[in-house]
Amino acid sequence: MYNNTDKYPEDETITINLSEIPQIPWDASKAVSHVIETFSASVNGSLIPKEQAYFDDELPQNTLLEKYYCENFACHARLKKNILFHNKREVTAYDVEFSLIREQISNIKSKLLASILDDIVDFDKLSHQNIIFSKINSIEYPTGLIEGIKVIDDYNIVFKLKRKNNLFFNKISIGRIPIVPIEEFDNTYSHWNKYPIGFGKYKVDYVDWENYIFVLKKAKNSENIPKYIKFIFSNKDEGDIKILLGDSGRGKSGTDRRIIFPHIYSNGGFLFNFRTELGRNPKFREAVSLALNRNLIASKSLYKEILPEDQMIPIFSSIKEYRAEIPIQKQNIERAKALLNEIPQELWKDKVFHIHTYWANIKNINSLPYIREIIYQLKNVGIQTVFYDTDLTYTRFRDDDENVLWWTGFGFSSNDPNKNFAFFKKSSYFEKESPDDPVYESMYEKSVNSAPNNILFTKNLSKYFTEKNIFVVVLNQKMSFAYNSDRISSLGEQHNGVLFYVWKMKLR
Repeated sequence: MYNNTDKYPEDETITINLSEIPQIPWDASKAVSHVIETFSASVNGSLIPKEQAYFDDELPQNTLLEKYYCENFACHARLKKNILFHNKREVTAYDVEFSLIREQISNIKSKLLASILDDIVDFDKLSHQNIIFSKINSIEYPTGLIEGIKVIDDYNIVFKLKRKNNLFFNKISIGRIPIVPIEEFDNTYSHWNKYPIGFGKYKVDYVDWENYIFVLKKAKNSENIPKYIKFIFSNKDEGDIKILLGDSGRGKSGTDRRIIFPHIYSNGGFLFNFRTELGRNPKFREAVSLALNRNLIASKSLYKEILPEDQMIPIFSSIKEYRAEIPIQKQNIERAKALLNEIPQELWKDKVFHIHTYWANIKNINSLPYIREIIYQLKNVGIQTVFYDTDLTYTRFRDDDENVLWWTGFGFSSNDPNKNFAFFKKSSYFEKESPDDPVYESMYEKSVNSAPNNILFTKNLSKYFTEKNIFVVVLNQKMSFAYNSDRISSLGEQHNGVLFYVWKMKLR
């Protein structure tokens, strides 16, 4: 493993083993939720606070907005003054505008971000062609390209929305949409000139591309926070902090202490390819759900980090009030078999379903006891499956994909209860995984327009989503990690593990 004790002395460096799967922690299209959220919070900062409450003496996350609110179809924001990027330039409202539209005007237009930013009027009309630039503060910005984003001045910006969404700022304040300086990118806006630059508490100081090692250095020497943070990706039992997420081979040394967060990191379950006859069949989706004993599956977790679940909105979360008031579905093998027998047998009987995965941390997904239990339970009703390890280049069903099932989960990095439901709208990021369902579209619109003042419409949406088995949720996953108690004296206040507050930790 890379080691440079002269430049990054051990007594000033905390090493965090983020995942077994090597990844670039600022790659918004491929990095998993806890990796990109932790990196972005550390380096890029955030529009608004991630947690609902915090105290000034707890070193709250760097945040950009001084005031923000929504009225009807408009959302207003005022920036703090004298917030500087790591290149010493002040952050302005033009940087917020650029950061939101950057992916859409690059050569790699992102459907994932388009699904998140779909509330903004005319956002879908953005293109990398015919961009108009204006020189502002000696910088050429692509500004005023759509009606939905209007920069008033350096510190004020207004968003015009297609639908009312009082939680708009919660929805967009995520690691996949970092606030960034335009001059630090190449002319395609897709690649950094060197390293990512933000206004967070840390800046990128070193990258070992061969071994996927990323070293951060605190941006202000005056702050009483760890001087260096080293992110590594390894299946070995190394690092002061080891994100486990089900791995049984790490965090077992005599000085390691294991912690499981009380709130949910992500759910897990089956997406369906609605472009296939079987994926569209409601009886097949219901059969998959009824084949599963969720309590037994959860009992197979290594650290009790898995809980049974069947709804998108988890009960152990800050948005639990939006959850539908229906019991978790119970296993019904007889009913599952009966449903399958009502489906043409040539579609499923004696077939093997190849299930690709996007699962956060583990290299060998078949080593997880709860996955093996799921395979067994599906086989018990006649659904034969083979699970494949995560391939970060294969993040959803491909064009002309004949596979029917996919295993993945949705993280909870936002207090907006509708954020994950947005991925199942027509023409969203999960285009092939979404039903062409006008009822769902209508219920989603009502939910967004009414939250948070009226939670009934979101509860109805959650109930419909669950009962239609649009995404068969099987479990909830809590973040589990181990820390070296000989090296770490305090972890500080941490929340659900989607975002790890690295600056709150203390070395002995």
